[in-house]
Amino acid sequence: MRTWLLISLLAVALTAIASAPAAAEADGKALFEKNCQKCHGPDGKADTPAGKKMKVPVWDAEDRTPEHVLETVRENKKHKTVSKKVSDADLQAIGAYIATLGGS
Repeated sequence: MRTWLLISLLAVALTAIASAPAAAEADGKALFEKNCQKCHGPDGKADTPAGKKMKVPVWDAEDRTPEHVLETVRENKKHKTVSKKVSDADLQAIGAYIATLGGS
C-alpha cells in the first residue's frame, strides 16, 4: 500500500513539474495582454495607436528574451507605470511568452 502511495505522489509531482513551463507561458500571455499589448500590439510590431504615438520600436530577436524584457521594463522610463505593477517573476513570464511570438 505504501509503495502505491509513493508512486502516485511521485507521478503527481512529475506531472506538475512537466506542466510548469506551459503554465508559465500561459501566465506570460495573460500578463502580456494586460500590461504590454496596448502599446506593443499582439505580435510586438507596435502598430497600435498607442505604440505609434509613443514611437515604440518593433522588436527584433534580441528583444524577445526574458532577460531583455526584465531589464528594459525596469530601466526604460516609458515602462514606469508597468514596472510598478509587475514583479520580476511576472516579467520573466512575459519574456518567456514573447519568445514564442517569433521574429518581427
